[in-house]
Amino acid sequence: MSNSPDHGWFEAVADTYQSCRPGYPKALFRWLADQAPGRQCCWDAACGSGQASVGLAAEFQRVEGTDLSPAQIAAAPAHERIHYRVATAEQSGLEAASLDAVVVAAAIHWIDVPLFNQEVKRVLKPGGLLAWLGYDPLQGAPEPLQLWLDALYHERLQGLWPPERIHVDHRYADLPFPVRSQIVPETLRIELNWTANQLLGFISTWSALRSNDHQGLDLMATLRQELKTLWPPDQKQLSLHLPLMGRWGLLQ
Repeated sequence: MSNSPDHGWFEAVADTYQSCRPGYPKALFRWLADQAPGRQCCWDAACGSGQASVGLAAEFQRVEGTDLSPAQIAAAPAHERIHYRVATAEQSGLEAASLDAVVVAAAIHWIDVPLFNQEVKRVLKPGGLLAWLGYDPLQGAPEPLQLWLDALYHERLQGLWPPERIHVDHRYADLPFPVRSQIVPETLRIELNWTANQLLGFISTWSALRSNDHQGLDLMATLRQELKTLWPPDQKQLSLHLPLMGRWGLLQ
């Protein structure tokens, strides 16, 4: 999450991010490893609290996880194959031509992309994989709740999202990718089985609700009451999903 103007925000919500942000499916990491020229070393750039790092460690012998935020790094789970470090995505400190893959999960919009692209070309091996990952808004809820989620994301929070968020809405297509790119397979998605509290916890990590702490807290109280009326009374949990999206390519 390098060079973000909301760097302090990421420090403040590190523990919440770790507990409330969803993990990625194993199928995603198998697919990434299959595209890479080897499985020796992968860099999880702007790794946050390691949601993607752990999954990558199941497929690569070593994962370098870097993030600008010391609090995010401190919140990341220890793993024998993962080496976490505080470093920017634009100046990683990694050796030249040492990586089979570079992955950015839900963070490329916070990075200085032109500078990062230069760093990617420096550290990737020839034929190495670069992947920018993200996910589209929540799907799969019963219709009244889905309409509420859609209106919250697309309408009610307009003006509160930081400007970088527009790149997520464009699925990163408006950012310069350093090599010829393809889209991430549309069959990949994050499957969720959430309670109302888990859904609220996820919503609370949205940057739009952290742009003004007082306003965000007031709105979260309102959303909690609204969700209580919309949640099906006979269901403790609901099956939801986040469609994965992004771009990937191989260094020539």
